Amino acid sequence: MAEFSFYQPVRMEFGAGKLESAGKITSSFGDSCLLVTTTNSEDVLRPLYDRVKGILEKAGVRYIHFDEVVPNPDVRGIEKAIGIVKRERLQVILAVGGGSSIDTAKAVSLFWESEGIDWKKVISEYSSPTEVYGLPGSSVLPVIAAPTTAGTGSEMTQAMIVSDHEKNMKECVYHQAVFPKVAIIDPELTRTLPPYPTAVTGFDAFTHSFESYMRELASPYTSLLGTEAMKIIIEVLPKLLRETSNMAYREEMSRAAAFSGISLSNASASIPHPLSEVIGGVVPGIAHGQCLACLYPAYVRYQVTQEPEKCARVARLFDSSLMDVSDGEAALALPGQIEEFLKKTGLFHTLSELGVTREEFGEMKKNPVLQFLPFASPEILSGILDESYGGRL
Repeated sequence: MAEFSFYQPVRMEFGAGKLESAGKITSSFGDSCLLVTTTNSEDVLRPLYDRVKGILEKAGVRYIHFDEVVPNPDVRGIEKAIGIVKRERLQVILAVGGGSSIDTAKAVSLFWESEGIDWKKVISEYSSPTEVYGLPGSSVLPVIAAPTTAGTGSEMTQAMIVSDHEKNMKECVYHQAVFPKVAIIDPELTRTLPPYPTAVTGFDAFTHSFESYMRELASPYTSLLGTEAMKIIIEVLPKLLRETSNMAYREEMSRAAAFSGISLSNASASIPHPLSEVIGGVVPGIAHGQCLACLYPAYVRYQVTQEPEKCARVARLFDSSLMDVSDGEAALALPGQIEEFLKKTGLFHTLSELGVTREEFGEMKKNPVLQFLPFASPEILSGILDESYGGRL
């Protein structure tokens, strides 16, 4: 019989209007809270943050608003938020935002008792999504996550991205203690997300399902959730980009993102995710989902040679008529399907088209992680990067 592990400790509160429960949920874990968001100066987000503050006040929760989260959260911001938690003796963390806000909240939760954090040691020590680690301190703070995008799945995982923008470093850290206690998934929070962020976060969710489906850690549970998520995203994301105010589509994408996050947390990612972190470490201005989109055509061409049966099943999600052909023939259709999907969603670009210089690309190619990733040889990984760069090297 097959053996597998599956762990999903996050309580999910899903549905339109669920944000109103944030006060009651937060107060069940403590009466003082760090509210973690991106900048409070963005006009489109300020009303949401004001609304959340009102919900917390109504529930009698004292809060401090940390509104300095940046994309690919920087370690200095994480350390500053930790200082606030200590100084104010806060008991719970509420993250409202995308993956960067939720990842910041997780890192603060895990290291809130630490002094002088050695981030290089953290990255090397907490490197596996399947290990069960001891705590760096005596406790972690409970995290409540309310995502405003449908893509990262961070509200359902034990993973967090940490970056040092001064050192061009971007890595993923794992710890089973940082699964959020509650994920408040209110699709209405994604309503104002513009088309491009909708596309990049939506494709990010697709990659979580695709890569975890390809992994040897996949189980019947992750495969079921991942397949359903991919099916939804393939059908719904292009429609949503044409009708960004369609709440039925928004709801389906939020559900797909959560399913993808659960699948990712148990079966993990593959080649594109660590390579996207290499890219993001050098050029942090390119959105994570766009980095993945640049890598996917070359990655899928390689993956078809490694997992033709699984690739055939995904190809049939794009085109049910492939049910009538062999797995080998169906799998060969997948690279073209991925490219067409990226064109439909406006994400079909090479790194050079996005402005990555040859010098920057050379820095990416020197990253030592290419020598140690377990998924493929350094030559294959380097080749995928070369194809993703495009242009003349």
